[in-house]
Amino acid sequence: MMELSEALENYIKEIYELEEVKGQAKVTDLILAFQVSPGTISKALDRLESLGLITRSNRKLKLTDDGRKIAERLIRSHRLSERLLTDVIGVDWIRAHEIAHRLEHIWPDDVLDKIDAILGFPSTCPHGHPIPGRMKIPTGKLLSEVNEGEYKVVMIVKEEEWILRNMEMLGIKPGETIKLLKKDEDKFIVQINGKINEITKTLADQVVVNV
Repeated sequence: MMELSEALENYIKEIYELEEVKGQAKVTDLILAFQVSPGTISKALDRLESLGLITRSNRKLKLTDDGRKIAERLIRSHRLSERLLTDVIGVDWIRAHEIAHRLEHIWPDDVLDKIDAILGFPSTCPHGHPIPGRMKIPTGKLLSEVNEGEYKVVMIVKEEEWILRNMEMLGIKPGETIKLLKKDEDKFIVQINGKINEITKTLADQVVVNV
């Protein structure tokens, strides 16, 4: 398998996740995600393109088949690492996400297969994101887009610390039932496990529910 620096692997993984959630990745998305200069991103993308891992047109980025294979391996490694840390070791899902960023680059394939088997071949990470090769991205709608009613939480969109911390506090996790009692432009009244809370649209935009 092609040896890439950790930084280049991170760019490939981010392009994959942007395609997964938004349907496409743009250069500006990477600049925002990594908080680096356009010049730094440009050099990295030149390298990835020369290796045949991405294609570029109109500032949009697309993984080639080879690029996708590397991304899927990294994503699988990251999401299984999160499962191992939360389900077996008992680490909270915020810390698990941070540690998995380091672990995803080091597991050999045979060890990853053993971790997968020990975990019982889970279909998603703790935040509801699919493990590549097992299922497609869950269908559903954002909590901010649905009408008042009762739904099941399917996925937390972005795994950023402030988002996960709020979700943890509110009890919003994949598999939980959430009742949308009232919605205004930027105010959503929800009920989870008998508790009623008010959340902002920014948070409601991060929760995918089944419809």
